[in-house]
Formats: sequence, C-alpha cells, structure tokens
Amino acid sequence: MNLTQEQLKRIEDLANRTIPVQLIAAAIEVDELELIDEICLPGTPARGAYLKGMLQQMVETRESIIKAAHNGSNPAQAELLRFLNSNISILHG
Repeated sequence: MNLTQEQLKRIEDLANRTIPVQLIAAAIEVDELELIDEICLPGTPARGAYLKGMLQQMVETRESIIKAAHNGSNPAQAELLRFLNSNISILHG
C-alpha cells in the first residue's frame, strides 16, 4: 500500500484521537481491509504512524493520571499503582 506523507500524518493524528481504523480508512479514502492489513504488518509506515499516534495519546493520558494522582485523586492513585505494578511485573517475567 502506497500512502502519501499526508495520509500517514492523518493516520497518526486520528489514532491519537482514538478513532477506529475503519473510520481512519474512510477519512483518508483507502480500502478499510487493506489499511487494517497494513497496520497489522510490522515495519510498515502505516503501522508506524498508527502506533505513534496511539502512543502520543497514551502518554498524554498517563500524564493526566499522574498529575491527578499527585493532586490526591484516589482513583488516579490506584491507576498509577496499576501502571507501576504492571511495569515491575514485566521486569520480573
């Protein structure tokens, strides 16, 4: 699949906004199944753009949770502890 730089940027932007892949395909005017295949294939520009957008949103969301936890939000503190425990469990297998 040959996507333009503009289409790749749009994939990244829409993934950052957690838009489903099917709707991203419609927005950039490509076949839905082809885009899904491309995003599932490691090493493709489409996958890179999609993951970059998702990662940006994940970072922004986690930053908000961390800030809320530091400000005393019990639910945010519990979520932050889940993040930390998850990261620690990965290190210990």
